[in-house]
Amino acid sequence: MTVPRTDPPDRRKSDRRTFVLVHGGGHGGWCWQRLARELRDHGHDVWTPTLTGFGERGHLGGPDTPFETFVTDVVAVLDFEDLHDVVLVGHSMGGVVVPRVAEARPDRIARVVWLAAVVTGDGETLLQAVPQTPEIARAVTIEPDGTARTDHRLMAEILMPEGTDADRAWVADRHRPYPPAALVQPGRLTAFLELRLPTAYVTATKDAAIPPPLARTFASRLPGAHTTDVDAGHDLMITRPAETAEALLAVTS
Repeated sequence: MTVPRTDPPDRRKSDRRTFVLVHGGGHGGWCWQRLARELRDHGHDVWTPTLTGFGERGHLGGPDTPFETFVTDVVAVLDFEDLHDVVLVGHSMGGVVVPRVAEARPDRIARVVWLAAVVTGDGETLLQAVPQTPEIARAVTIEPDGTARTDHRLMAEILMPEGTDADRAWVADRHRPYPPAALVQPGRLTAFLELRLPTAYVTATKDAAIPPPLARTFASRLPGAHTTDVDAGHDLMITRPAETAEALLAVTS
């Protein structure tokens, strides 16, 4: 995990925010490198935990990794780094993780942001909430046990239509399988909404995984949420880091 950069001397303390960025399925803390740099250049602190079984922690998990492990991964960062007033951001599958983190540590959270992310209703699983689009179906096969077999290079092309060949190769080489637990975990949105934390939703307008109409449906599940768009595909934090940083700062100001 990258150590947060020191605040520039001319940055007012009151403007400084603490972002904890929670990646989606297949990804890892590595996917936030460009966005984290943008946010730090604006004077903010950024933490990018990698969930068990992904990225550099891929050797620690497996198909049987329970969903609660992902929640514990993020809660541990909040606790051990003693983070408060956190802007908690979930991308894609991370949108299923962040409300549970907020439930566990509501006193440490200032706002929760879904970044091209899934918002599951009570009892609804990720598989139920996000019907496979024709594009995603070309790259992912869901086995009967819930395991997802992925053509990582094709998936990278689908997630980043505006990305360069280098971007796509970078993602494809690091992409890891989804653990079944993440796909079949029932949501419990009401418990999160009862916390009355401020929320926001950022839509990626070229998203093939969570198309804009579905993203708007997800955003509508968050009463009073600030909303904005970024003209990008699903992996907007990689292909449009500056624009994504601007969007996050706008909905958290």
